[in-house]
Amino acid sequence: MPSPTRASAPLARIALIAAAAVAAAGCGAPSGAQTDGGASGGEWSPVTIEHAHGSTTIEHKPERIVTVGWSDEATLLELGIVPVGMNASTYAGDEQGYLPWDLEKLEEMGAKKPELINTDDGISAEQVANLAPDLVLGVQSGMTEAEYKQLSKVAPTVPYLDQPWMTEWQEQTVTIGKAVGKEEEARKLVEETGGYIEGLAQDHPEFAGTSFAVGTLMPSTGEFGFYVGKDARVVIMKQLGFEPAGFTGDLSVPEGQFYGTLSLENADKIDADVLVMWFNSAQERKKLEGNPVFQKVDAVRNGGYIAYEDPEQSMAISTPNPLTIPWVMDGYVERLGQAAKGEAAPVA
Repeated sequence: MPSPTRASAPLARIALIAAAAVAAAGCGAPSGAQTDGGASGGEWSPVTIEHAHGSTTIEHKPERIVTVGWSDEATLLELGIVPVGMNASTYAGDEQGYLPWDLEKLEEMGAKKPELINTDDGISAEQVANLAPDLVLGVQSGMTEAEYKQLSKVAPTVPYLDQPWMTEWQEQTVTIGKAVGKEEEARKLVEETGGYIEGLAQDHPEFAGTSFAVGTLMPSTGEFGFYVGKDARVVIMKQLGFEPAGFTGDLSVPEGQFYGTLSLENADKIDADVLVMWFNSAQERKKLEGNPVFQKVDAVRNGGYIAYEDPEQSMAISTPNPLTIPWVMDGYVERLGQAAKGEAAPVA
């Protein structure tokens, strides 16, 4: 997640880089551009978006968009727009950092790959400025106020709306649509995608009222980290008809975080009917599954436990949007159905 140390970059230098990049961009076509532009130049009306760091007004139709939030680029692609730059996924992407669903969509659109920006250690305003954007999107991000101020010197910038990393996919889609002049199309995407999820829920009545927990192991402490509140993984499960397990409401959740922790010694408090766990490796998974305390967890004993160690699957579920939801949900729901019936094998 972004580091506040990036805030020390001199604003004057960033402004100079942005100006130079804009001049260079004017000499030729952008490497990534809108393939289906929003409102035409004469139809554009300024839009203002309220967010966690204030508000942003987009005075002109954006033509060169850079995305620095999780899955912001996927939402943009579904709206028919290719960003000139996007954040690289060092976790689930290919060797370069491109995610499979993005590549599939780009190929379908016949579009070039956008430039990549590494945001693992924070959002570099200088890197963004080099791409001469006229809009920066970090709607699903943890963009700090300092980063927001730097990026706003480069171009109008839209960060997360309320809490870092917890913009629900519906809000994310509509916000991005509004920012690029495609709010109506975005709302239609939300309606269609929501209908798809509702259909899955109707096909699986066993989900209704079944309690769940979605978690991972914290590498630094060895504790469980269970996702809570408006975290995307939780939101999707609730949309499918599941209900949060009781113990998740008692977790200690650090301010501004999307998870609460639980020590391994207290694993017996996990009262979920369905337990979904994400792991960084098979070795990590096998170590936990070999622990006698974990083996006594009800969901583990009763066939309600499923595990994931594939980065692509994990990323797709962690950052749901109108592009990734159809990409990942059929397989995910099949395994959830097995778990809800007490028939799950931990690994597919």
